[in-house]
Amino acid sequence: MALQDQSGKRSPADPSTWTAAGDEFVLLDGVQPPARIALGRERMLLSRLYLGLIRSINDDYGAEFVKQNDSATFRTIGIYVFLRTAMCSPVRASTIAQTLKLPRTTVLRRLEEMIKQGYVERIGNAYRMTDKVNIPDLQQRLQQRIDMILETARELSKLTGSAGASH
Repeated sequence: MALQDQSGKRSPADPSTWTAAGDEFVLLDGVQPPARIALGRERMLLSRLYLGLIRSINDDYGAEFVKQNDSATFRTIGIYVFLRTAMCSPVRASTIAQTLKLPRTTVLRRLEEMIKQGYVERIGNAYRMTDKVNIPDLQQRLQQRIDMILETARELSKLTGSAGASH
């Protein structure tokens, strides 16, 4: 059953926040990571959040975007270029490489792939995102991500409130 506030919107505590991502993302309260993994529950929650966010990027931009052999690096560079674009600050490949601790040649190769796909454009010696990042249903998709983050933050807060308890 979906929880709704007075405006009819889903509450962040709505279980469908994670069930929409797939059964493998639904955590059972009774499941505890092995004791040998320090701060296991906290790390499990953060891992789920990270994977859920990455999966949502895959869903948003489709197979063309995620078919890259080195997709983690591809996404990381894309996210950084997006951040800099949102900050009205196109970024040079050397800055991307230095900031993300990646070889400049790798960064240049990935930027060229993004240019070919229409996600990035070169402005002089710098790069920025194109309007292709404005996907359909953006408001709804962002709200789903916000709900994931809020739910994870609440769960982590509960765990830090029980400091000293074994996880």
